[in-house]
Amino acid sequence: MDKIEFALPQGVIVENDQKQAMVVVDGKGQKKLKSCKTSKVVLWHFPFVRGLQFLFLGLAKYAKMFLEAEVVCGQPAKRKPISKWWAGIAFVVAVLMLVCLMGYLPTQIAFCLVGAKGKSMVRNLLVLAIKLALFFALLAALRVVPCVNECFRFNRAIEKSKYLQMKKKTKRFVCKVDNAPNFLNFVVFVFLLHLVVVTLWGAGYGFWFNFALHIAIFLLCVAVCYEILFYINKVPAFYFVNFLTMWAVVGRPTKTHNETVVVAMTEMDLLQKGREFMEDENKKSFAVVFSEVKGKLADAGITDKSDAEWLIATVLGKNRAEAKLVSQISEKQYQDIIKAAERRANGESLDNIFGFAEFYGLRFDVNKKVLTPRMETELLVEQVLIAEKEYKNCTILDLGTGSGAIAVTIAKNCDAKVMAIDVSKAALATAEANAKKHDAKIDFVCSNLFEDLKRRLKFDIIVSNPPYIPSAEIEKLDKNVKECDPILALDGGEDGLDFYRTIISQAPNRLNKNGQIFFEVGIGQAKAVRKLLKDNGFEETRIIKDYNKIERIVCGKYK
Repeated sequence: MDKIEFALPQGVIVENDQKQAMVVVDGKGQKKLKSCKTSKVVLWHFPFVRGLQFLFLGLAKYAKMFLEAEVVCGQPAKRKPISKWWAGIAFVVAVLMLVCLMGYLPTQIAFCLVGAKGKSMVRNLLVLAIKLALFFALLAALRVVPCVNECFRFNRAIEKSKYLQMKKKTKRFVCKVDNAPNFLNFVVFVFLLHLVVVTLWGAGYGFWFNFALHIAIFLLCVAVCYEILFYINKVPAFYFVNFLTMWAVVGRPTKTHNETVVVAMTEMDLLQKGREFMEDENKKSFAVVFSEVKGKLADAGITDKSDAEWLIATVLGKNRAEAKLVSQISEKQYQDIIKAAERRANGESLDNIFGFAEFYGLRFDVNKKVLTPRMETELLVEQVLIAEKEYKNCTILDLGTGSGAIAVTIAKNCDAKVMAIDVSKAALATAEANAKKHDAKIDFVCSNLFEDLKRRLKFDIIVSNPPYIPSAEIEKLDKNVKECDPILALDGGEDGLDFYRTIISQAPNRLNKNGQIFFEVGIGQAKAVRKLLKDNGFEETRIIKDYNKIERIVCGKYK
């Protein structure tokens, strides 16, 4: 079964593969989540039949889930229940009023304007125009009812979330989704098509025949509409057809509406990955806490979701993948997470909050004396580990080691002999502590680049992540970077290339035959560094992009 999203007055429900995630907002504005297993849906892959199933199962689920959502919200059940008789009478009265409004009234108006002897096609077109006007006027009038308006707003938040997911995957302004059609949009589409077919046909064969004919046409419209919307969702060029009816059942969502949808989508993704069901809505799940933390950070201008994931995982004492599978979060853990999130929102770095950073699956102690290792630097390590296999008894030099993250990671993942250099004694002390912590054998030397190394000491590989921020750009950096990372590890001179020039000019004297050099570079610096390598006799130079398609690694071989 494809993923189906239902918008309710209290929240949203997402269903997929016999799993259901319900997220509602209670009277205090708190999000409550409940997930459970649902019955298997059959005949989902049979064209036309699945449309009928989608409608009737959807209507049944709406009624059931509306009541469930009220319970999850904690709504008082003190009001006197309406008897079945009064409910039946109300339903019959509502149907009769709808028939009069959408059937009898438009026909009488058209007969008055055109006359009984007028052209039937003209009269039918006029009846259709009146019916359409009344239909959309009715939908507009329903917005006055608070619960309906809330339902429309959640419905718009669902569509917005699906669009953002699509945009992230395709990087294009087209909405290509593989989910089932939007349920409310589908219902509106069905009624519109039914109105058009029945009205333009204008059949008049007696009450019971017309009644049976209307039912048959309605069922046919249900089957056809589902297939139309299903395939429109898969063909970006025709997606605009959705907006012909979708606008009637959407409202402007608030931040709460959007966050509620994100929680439901996140919970369903986690359920698909093996997360246990959250059957107690009073417990806090990863999805709810993640949404709240992400919102706090976003308000402070921190939009990278990895910050929120890493923050939660650290408090829980797990890695990010494990944290997502935690079924519930205790109140103490929740309070610790919120406190850490508030510190992060106030500009403190994650490593400053917790005193360590994760890099290549290892945990490194960090402080204001060293540069915090970044995720993109893991790619630099990967390239060195690949190159190391080309040499027998490989020797590697980490130039400007800082926290020792590069040197320690390399030493832990290969048999090469590793040396690490830094001009800062404080940085070397941190690097040595990290090496000892991970039982990595590394030779540490305090030196300004190659200055204090033995003259004849050479290496098979030199790796460096030197300072590369242009001096004029330092003041424009985030407060988090300026206050938590040492300027010595950031300032790369007027154009950010000072260290590259020095290292590349001296590296040939420090490399063995066919030795290689690997650099991490800043945005827009790759081609300039590559030219420096070529000008100094390096061959087989390459530029490697990081996970965000930014030219991040430059390397070359000295023959």
